[in-house]
This record gives sequence, C-alpha cells and structure tokens, in this order.
Amino acid sequence: MTEERADIALLAQAFEEFQQTSEKLERAYQDLDRQLAEKNRQLALTTEYLNSILDSMSDGVIAVDADGVITTFSRAATHILRFEPEEVLAKPFSEVFGRDFSATDDQPFTSLRASDGNLVNVREENAPIHDRHGKRIGRVKVFADLREIELLRAKLDRKDRLAALGEMAATVAHEIRNPLGGIRGFAALLARDLGPDDPRGRLVQKILTGTEALDRVVSELLEYTRPVQVRPRATACADLIEAALGYLDDKTQAVTIERSVDADLRVMADPDKMRQVLLNILLNAMQSTGENGRVAIRTRNDEDGVFIEIEDDGPGIPSEHLDHIFAPFYTTKEKGSGLGLAVATKIVEAHGGTLTAISPAGEGAILSIRLPKAPPSPKE
Repeated sequence: MTEERADIALLAQAFEEFQQTSEKLERAYQDLDRQLAEKNRQLALTTEYLNSILDSMSDGVIAVDADGVITTFSRAATHILRFEPEEVLAKPFSEVFGRDFSATDDQPFTSLRASDGNLVNVREENAPIHDRHGKRIGRVKVFADLREIELLRAKLDRKDRLAALGEMAATVAHEIRNPLGGIRGFAALLARDLGPDDPRGRLVQKILTGTEALDRVVSELLEYTRPVQVRPRATACADLIEAALGYLDDKTQAVTIERSVDADLRVMADPDKMRQVLLNILLNAMQSTGENGRVAIRTRNDEDGVFIEIEDDGPGIPSEHLDHIFAPFYTTKEKGSGLGLAVATKIVEAHGGTLTAISPAGEGAILSIRLPKAPPSPKE
C-alpha cells in the first residue's frame, strides 16, 4: 500500500507539472498570437499608408519583378495611360507597352503607349528594387505626363504672340484713325454739297458707311489691346440681362426671346462691362438664328459660380471652328471683325470667370458665362 501511495503521489505530481506546463504553453501561445495579430495590424497600416502615398502621387508609378512582370500600377498611371490595374498586373511590361522597361540615361523624355494605342509623351526615371540582402528583385518607373506641360507652353507662346500682335495692332489702329477721320470729314462735306437727287450722293454714302464700319473695327481693336479694368459689385443677373436687352428693342421683333432667369441670383460684376458682353453674344445669337428664330436666356448656379447661358436655334458652330471662336481676328462672318467674342472673353476673365461654347451638330449653339457669386447680403 505504501508503494501504491508513493506511485499515486508521483503520478499526481507529474500531472500537476504537466498541467502547469500546459498553462505556460497556452499563455505563451496566446501571447504569440497577440504579437502576431499586432504585427499583422502594423503591417496592414504600413501597407495602407504606403498605398495612400502611392495613390496621392501626381506622377505615375509602375513596378516590375525580376522577370519584367508588372506588380504595381498606381492610380496616377491609370489616369495618364487609361489602363485599369487589372488589365496590366501580372503581365510582362514589354507585352503591354511594346517597349523595354528602361529608357536610356541620356533620353529621359520618352513615350508610353496608352490603352487606346496612342503614345503619351512622358519624362521617366527608373531605379532598381533590392531586398534587404541587396539582391535585385525588380525595377520601378516614375513618369510624368508631359501633355499638360506642353499645353501650358503652347498657351504661353500664344499669349506672347497675342501680346506682340496687340502692341502692333494698337499702333496700326492709331495710324489708321487719323486719316480715317479726315476721310469721314471730307465725305460729309461732299455729301452736304451734293443735291438730294445727285446720283453721286449714293457713292458718298457708301464712303461714309465704310468709314463708320472701319472706325468700329478700330475701336474694337483698341479696346482689345487695352488692359481691362473692371469694378465689380454685387449685381442681380436679371438686371444685367434686362439692361442688355434694352439696347435690342428695335432688333428683337423678328426673333423670339425666351427668359428663364432666377431673380434672386446675384454675381460680382461690372454692370457696364457685362452689358457689353451680353449685348455682343445676344447680337451674335440673333444673327445666327435669323428671322422667326428663337433665343433663350437662362441662369443657374452651382458651387463653381453663377452661369448665364444664351442659346439659339440657328445652324450651330461647326466643330472645326468651335475651338477658335474666342481667338482674336477669327470670324466666319463676311463682315465680322473677329474681335467681339475675343473682347468678351477678356472682360469675363477679368471678372475671374469663364466664357465657353458648345454646339451639338445642327442644334444651335449655347454660350455660357460663368461669374463669381456675390456674397450674401446682410439681410440674408
């Protein structure tokens, strides 16, 4: 019995030690599990952070593994090249873009093929990717879209040309105006000396009409070349529109004018300058639509500002002209100077606004003026 009790005691002691060891192992496992969960959480946060940095970059990023297979395709790369990540990931770079991954060191300005097959001019930089042991495991490309830079450069060149043209035009206009005044004065004297039945009076009247038209072009030319000075103040859109229409009372009889104007919409505008803009656009719309036509004027607003839109039901603006109608000296009219919309654009831009046009094929044209909103009045 004594030996049995000793065996039982040893068994109990062994069981107790086993129990303690099991508890220690369980606690160690739980602690390891917590550590692993924390490491996974930190890894997820780090990955999310790195992905956020990658997606916030304006330059495109493409990474490939050691075999040249695409492993990373950033959001900017999608925006520039129009490929969705699932279209290119796990595919060889050369298969997608039809060229080697790296550009030569002395030629950073290259091109990449977009999803539509067109080449996009880019400036790229390439670097190897190494693991912590120094082994190369891939390469990364960072590239910038040069199209916006090229567009800005073209706009800057155009502004320089227009500035030089403006200086020359102002000089020419002044030189023309002096002899033009003399021609008009002598023609008026000649008309006064001719009798009402003299057939030469019709020719003199043509001279006077021509000088008036030329003087109008010179005035527009001088106005275009001068800096636009505006004195904006809070003004109701309805007042601007009615002021412009007031100058057209004798010209609107053959055209239907439709209004859809919010009386509560107010903008920051120089009333005199904006009346000139609206008057010019309305006259163009009425000339386009012809007799028995329709011109609609409407207003709307959103977070970008207040819009005054003028639509006509004329033949519309051909697509090849649409991008040029706001350029100076560009006109499709036989007797147009090509300065009306150019001056209107300068005035609107001086207000901090924009003037745009759309023309669906055969459905007339819509010219849209965007102006800054007026701040709420104290009563509001």
